[in-house]
Amino acid sequence: MKIYHITINPIDYERRIHNQAASAAVAGHSVHMIALGMPGEKSAEQRAHFFLQRLTTPFYKGGALKFLHFNLKLLIVFLKHKPDIIHCHDLWVLPAAVSIILFRKCKLVYDAHEYYAGLEIFTHRHIRKRIWLFLEHLAIKKVDVLITVSEPLAGLYRDKYPDLKRVELIRNLPMQESADREAGVPLPGNNDNKVVLFQGHFRPGRGLENLVRAFAAVSGARLVLIGGGELEEKLKSIVKAEQMEDRVTFMGYLPTSQLIPTTAMADLGIALFEPTSINYAYALPNKFFEYVMAGIPVLASNIETFQDYIDKYNFGLTVNPANIHEITLAIQTMIADEARLQEWRRNAQIAASELNWESEAKKMNRIYEEIFS
Repeated sequence: MKIYHITINPIDYERRIHNQAASAAVAGHSVHMIALGMPGEKSAEQRAHFFLQRLTTPFYKGGALKFLHFNLKLLIVFLKHKPDIIHCHDLWVLPAAVSIILFRKCKLVYDAHEYYAGLEIFTHRHIRKRIWLFLEHLAIKKVDVLITVSEPLAGLYRDKYPDLKRVELIRNLPMQESADREAGVPLPGNNDNKVVLFQGHFRPGRGLENLVRAFAAVSGARLVLIGGGELEEKLKSIVKAEQMEDRVTFMGYLPTSQLIPTTAMADLGIALFEPTSINYAYALPNKFFEYVMAGIPVLASNIETFQDYIDKYNFGLTVNPANIHEITLAIQTMIADEARLQEWRRNAQIAASELNWESEAKKMNRIYEEIFS
């Protein structure tokens, strides 16, 4: 079976797409990836599990011309290719995907990483929102299966498009791997202090400002922030204002291969998504599960998706991400109770044996087989 993944994003940091492509290849399918190419990148290369083709556009920084140009280039590419399945990632390439299946007579998987009607980028762009959602409405009847990242989001799509042939949950679970600390980057601090860790993009809605402010009242711990993004300078200014330079460390981005081994050295992982939009309220990001794979306790928002897993597996606690005092109290309570920390660690390790991509890949490959048969 020839499976083509298409995305308008650069591919190197798209863990979900990498996992899907790799597992399909291991199952014996031929996998071809078409993604956005950035200046200076190769136009094509053979990766371990798939062939990668990059399409460039002079409008790569964004705007309507980026989407139009990229979708047109996709159509041209498929004049020479005959896929069995198009796996379309996100709404932004769905127009091209539907056009391709009409003249190639192949099957279409629509991978909705988010609920696009609820995106914050559309808050003050009502015309643009109407155009994109109209395109989704037109295309949806041609979709053989829609997959998304959390059960609440799957429910939203079922309600919005009752004519959808099929909606399935495929979560952003990490590959199962040993949390070998020797392969990680040493974390700053000393044995007397616990390490509280956040890893991911520094974006609004992830509770980072409240986390840093809450940490000012925490004792006996160091806060380590792995990643970067638009809030980095603001977070550093809060750290300086609270005189916490000696207790908060910004480590920057780490290679994917070092993330889980490095995370395993921490005592507590933080996932404080704020329900400021429907996508954040129903979020189930891979970072949450990477803490679990690393075998560390988790302090998470009390949103539905996080609460369900923490209630089921008991590997941490939840808090109101808007309440700074509650965050402080939860961190202090968790790091002070060594017996419970060890219990949460054991439970995270048990959960990791179930919450991994190898388990989810079986479902993904079964979906491919069923829609193609």
